[in-house]
Amino acid sequence: MSFSIATLKEINFDSKILKQVEDIFFLSTSVKSFASEERRLTFFKRWCGDYQTHYPQEFFVVMEGEKVLGYLSGCQDSFASLKVLDVPGGAVFLDQFEKFPAHLHINFHPDARGKGLGSLLVHHYMKVLKGQGIKGLHLTTSPDAQNVNFYLRLGFTHTVKREFKGPELYFMGAILD
Repeated sequence: MSFSIATLKEINFDSKILKQVEDIFFLSTSVKSFASEERRLTFFKRWCGDYQTHYPQEFFVVMEGEKVLGYLSGCQDSFASLKVLDVPGGAVFLDQFEKFPAHLHINFHPDARGKGLGSLLVHHYMKVLKGQGIKGLHLTTSPDAQNVNFYLRLGFTHTVKREFKGPELYFMGAILD
């Protein structure tokens, strides 16, 4: 199998690719039902669509031919993103952003998981960030999420737990050297 990685800018925001990204997003999210189509679209916009709009050069897709297998939405300046992204709890770990300024979200189609593509994509983004002089990358998850070990294996070993409106959030940071 031959895979390629491209940014949304490189694929000129191809509508077929964007639709596949949206499908993967909803297959991957833990929220499965919405009170209305408007709420569903708002949810997508918050966690994926706004990254496509504001950070297309940091929105990567892994393709096999014309098929999207997964994507990574990133942002190299989490401080600045607080002004343009409406992500609940975005500032909970504000004190960690100096050391770990960039962040990411990643999702893969269920059929494409467990094949090393997520690791490949995260390493690709790390290399891009290092090339731009960015020294740290982070993500936020839940302390009991299945993805914690995946991120630990990738070097996200700086961890901080904090509460946000009840549940705990888990900050995982990686130094890029």
